[in-house]
Amino acid sequence: MTRLILPLVLGLLPGLVFAQQSDDEDRQPGIAGGHRKDAFIAAYDADGDGAVGLEEYDALRKSRFDGADLDGDGALSEEEYVAEFKGRLDQQYENQGRAHDERYENSLKQASVRHAIVDRDRDGMLSWEEQQAVAASTFEHHDTDGNQVVNAADPIPEPEERDGDGNADAGDDGNAEQGQP
Repeated sequence: MTRLILPLVLGLLPGLVFAQQSDDEDRQPGIAGGHRKDAFIAAYDADGDGAVGLEEYDALRKSRFDGADLDGDGALSEEEYVAEFKGRLDQQYENQGRAHDERYENSLKQASVRHAIVDRDRDGMLSWEEQQAVAASTFEHHDTDGNQVVNAADPIPEPEERDGDGNADAGDDGNAEQGQP
């Protein structure tokens, strides 16, 4: 099911989903993440070894989730979710010596939209289980050699084949890149 949602997310958000990702080669990925493999590694490589193991990924995400859950109810409201992402985005901009710009504003809007999409039961709260469903697919997408580690050695996935209407072919696994706080 998760694999079916990701292409939908990307299809619904063409202007916002890629707001975080820069087409400029001089912009380096950072802790706020992005959609490319290098941005994924930059966001989740907690020990700085150039690789992200599944346990490392899950531990960092759980720490961020728990830290964002300010009221301790075990779920993230949109405000909590966006605030956590904003903190990382602010740090990334500061680390890169960049001023807030249109891309920054679009990235914050993207976080709000992403919260609504990942909130599968539509209760306005993002549970750890809902977050994990998307996270597992994201990790799988980048771990193209299936060894439970994402690093530069993972081959870039083949582009999805599309039919004339822009839909993924029926035989496609539906896996697509996406980002998340």
